[in-house]
Amino acid sequence: MPVVKFKPDRLLNALGVGSVEEAGEVLFRLKCEVEENPEGLVEVEVNPDRPDMYMLEGIARAARGILRLESGWTMPRVRDSGITLRVGDAPSRPYIAAAVVYNYRLDEDTLEELIQFQEKLHDTIGRRRRKVAIGIHDLAKLPQGEVEYRSLGLDTRMKPLGLEVDVEASWVMENTEQGVKYGGISLEGGRHPFLLAGGQVIAMPPVINSNITRLEPGTRDLFIDVTGTDAKTVAKVLDVIVSTLSYREGVEIGLVRLEGAPWKAAPLLSTSEYSLDPEDVNRVLGTSLSPDEVAMHLSYMRHHAEATGDTVRVIVPPFRADILRTVDLAEDVAISIGYEDLGPRLPHFTTRGSLLGETRLSRRLRELLVGLGFTEVLQLTLTSPRLASMAGGGIRVSNPVQEEYSVLRPSLIPGLIAVARANLHRDKPVKVFEIGLVARSMEGRVMDELMLGLMVMDYEASYEDLQAPLYSILRLLGVDFSVEPVDHVLLMPGRAARIMAGGEVLGLLGEVRPEVLEEAGVDYPLVVAEMSVDRLARLATG
Repeated sequence: MPVVKFKPDRLLNALGVGSVEEAGEVLFRLKCEVEENPEGLVEVEVNPDRPDMYMLEGIARAARGILRLESGWTMPRVRDSGITLRVGDAPSRPYIAAAVVYNYRLDEDTLEELIQFQEKLHDTIGRRRRKVAIGIHDLAKLPQGEVEYRSLGLDTRMKPLGLEVDVEASWVMENTEQGVKYGGISLEGGRHPFLLAGGQVIAMPPVINSNITRLEPGTRDLFIDVTGTDAKTVAKVLDVIVSTLSYREGVEIGLVRLEGAPWKAAPLLSTSEYSLDPEDVNRVLGTSLSPDEVAMHLSYMRHHAEATGDTVRVIVPPFRADILRTVDLAEDVAISIGYEDLGPRLPHFTTRGSLLGETRLSRRLRELLVGLGFTEVLQLTLTSPRLASMAGGGIRVSNPVQEEYSVLRPSLIPGLIAVARANLHRDKPVKVFEIGLVARSMEGRVMDELMLGLMVMDYEASYEDLQAPLYSILRLLGVDFSVEPVDHVLLMPGRAARIMAGGEVLGLLGEVRPEVLEEAGVDYPLVVAEMSVDRLARLATG
């Protein structure tokens, strides 16, 4: 959970309350935890679905609604900034949006809070700057001339934040903390995205800003850029930032014209509109609210809401990135009322929980296999492309955190071979099993299937070493099965079988090919098996 820190007097003044305890009671209703730390600051743990509340203005706006001091929201004052941003070729980070915030005067406290806001957005929505990164500049220091965004070589020179001298981008990547941490995110083919104004580099997204446009106490107007790999997220993050900062009295927003971007100008300040049936809210909350009452509570949650006959017209403001469907609006109504004031209510019917058949079977299989001398292993459903390729390849994740965990495993067997590789030093035989999900593409959809995998490694492991325990398990479960020869990319011809039951394939069993063992770095024979627990659950009678 993101934690933001403020000086106590600033938080209390913003909320209009008299003590940290009172602030904690108010913010608890907004799903926040508040406590004072040893440094004398107030820490507010904010729910990650409310990025607008990573900033003091956002917290104040939400809290003053809960306190019934304010309601609804007003679109910020917007005027043309006169700035045009030309978007060029930046394939590794193709999207950018920008805006100006006028009359947002910085002192030491607001500067610290603004940087904190920026970094919390980086770490959450921005996925540690991989998906979205934010640059905030002093507008008065912005070099005059064309503003452009494009990829350039690493010999491009800039003044990185904190330095007064020009250095090459390659030096920044190797010798600054930000360069070491973030330099590889958007580097592609020896080129990197840069933001320039008047021919001078003012940012190297997502790594570092230029010292030319650095913020400092006394800065009045801000130029904000947001870059990223997803256009929708880039636009929404900019909306959240400017609509949060604009809550301060006297702030105006400046439109930046865009050339070569998905939008003609930014920020979009996009809203979403819902026609809400109060009965849907009452059904979810167990209340009997009228349309006027639903509209009132949503207004206190800072939406624009009005009753129109039997429905409520709701316009969700740009800073509420968490509202995705009408049930989210029902939750806002509950927050406005206060969960403690909704009152307990007994359900109209009672139910008794029970385990799924697959769960009961999984437990039975564990008992049987442990009794047969096997040890259970647990591995991640995400695996490496190298291991997945052993089973013919898997489904790749579009935006993986690590390349080593970028594919949904199509089979348990490659993972069991990796377990064997990691346990070569163990006393033989090594007998392990795993019950876990695999993923396969079927008719254009990704489908999960619960599987059982078994592996025996021994000095002279053979088909029969796994055949006996596997057949025993199937017979104890009352499964009528047969086997037939099978050709498999991982298994030795003539030493592999397909297990059939109920007219369908239940699994396979066989000795691993020597060339597969050699490639995997396993020095001992392996015999493996894999069966579908989902299918086995339908067939088991014992």
